[in-house]
Amino acid sequence: MSIGCKRMARPKTYNRQEAVVKACKAFWEHGYQALGVRELERLTGLNQFAIRTDFGGKEGLYLEAMRFYADAAIATAMPPLRAGGIPAIVAFLRNLVTVGSMTSSPWGCLVVNTGIENARVQSGRLTEAVAYYWDALETHFKLALEIAQDSGDLPNDVEIDGLAKGLVAGVMGVHATNRSENSNTAGTDLVEILCGHLTLLRAS
Repeated sequence: MSIGCKRMARPKTYNRQEAVVKACKAFWEHGYQALGVRELERLTGLNQFAIRTDFGGKEGLYLEAMRFYADAAIATAMPPLRAGGIPAIVAFLRNLVTVGSMTSSPWGCLVVNTGIENARVQSGRLTEAVAYYWDALETHFKLALEIAQDSGDLPNDVEIDGLAKGLVAGVMGVHATNRSENSNTAGTDLVEILCGHLTLLRAS
């Protein structure tokens, strides 16, 4: 009786987490469309076989890099908003243009960059990944604004939902400005406009 032999799976020669971190940095700096597979191999240490079979191709690797980026920000940069009111929002905004802050980069924001590129790529999966991040930030802004209203630091007639959406749009603009000028601090003027608006609302 003959026994068929199954082909042995190729052993992984890379650390998945390290590869995802490298991919995140590569896509963040160079963009999704501009980064070819050969260059992606060089920057991540992955080969085409691993990118295709382990990640489902370039888009699959990009999505995993996006999740890593978004989850890091949601777990680290956003939590202070849940308990800080307007001062926490101001601190969050100013961190966007503070060198050394995890949310400030001359490359802008990977999520903003993805949203812009996806206007051409038209990937439903990328659309969902982008929405996931901005929904989380909007929720955190709402929580901070609710704290401000409950403490009397923000008038009760301020419409929180609209203000939270406006702050999210402002954050997008700051990141886009930083990237367009390749500077951590390029969006400073916009940040100060947003912070000034919050100050006026507190005083009204």
